[in-house]
Amino acid sequence: MPGELEPTSRAELRASHEDRDIVVDQLRVAAGDGRIDAEELDQRIEAALSARTYGELDTLIKDLPASAQGASAARRTEAQESQSITIAHGNSHKRGAWLVPRKLLVTVRHGNVVLDFTEAVFAGPREVEVVLDVRHGNVRMFVPDGSLADTSQVAARHANIAQRDLGAPGPESVRLLLTGQVHHANVRVRTLTGFMRRRRARRIAAGTQRALP
Repeated sequence: MPGELEPTSRAELRASHEDRDIVVDQLRVAAGDGRIDAEELDQRIEAALSARTYGELDTLIKDLPASAQGASAARRTEAQESQSITIAHGNSHKRGAWLVPRKLLVTVRHGNVVLDFTEAVFAGPREVEVVLDVRHGNVRMFVPDGSLADTSQVAARHANIAQRDLGAPGPESVRLLLTGQVHHANVRVRTLTGFMRRRRARRIAAGTQRALP
């Protein structure tokens, strides 16, 4: 009938945060299997996080086999609950679009760990319990503006636990609950520095330029 709206195709439907997260997981699995390299992974993840429709997301994974989707779902279920980072006399970091679990166990002996939550993917509420067991080490956490960090349940001895003013809460804010013990160590929670923001802006701009036809 005149005036009736044409049915919207799936490609034109708006994608949700969960839809974007699922595609990011599939891309990370494909990279782990050697199907795409690190540079292309970064480009596709950037595109997935900014995608507005199913069509834009489907384009990013159309050349990947169906097995990647199944592996992504299995790994995602496991990763949602708990992950562990154990470092002795070394360094470790989590950056980019990594999947944040509900509980993150961080064990450090004479080492350094960096946790960057500013581009991380959350399966549910934007909150995580970080269970610390840090001795003679350093843990730095970077969070979006307006995040909250509860350090009241950390047992500290000869340790420095600090957080700067994180600003007013916003839609990208995360909530960190820090528990566990910290001995002869440093734990810092802060937002990105000006230099880090500029470097990220340049990286995103460069990726956008490469993606243009």
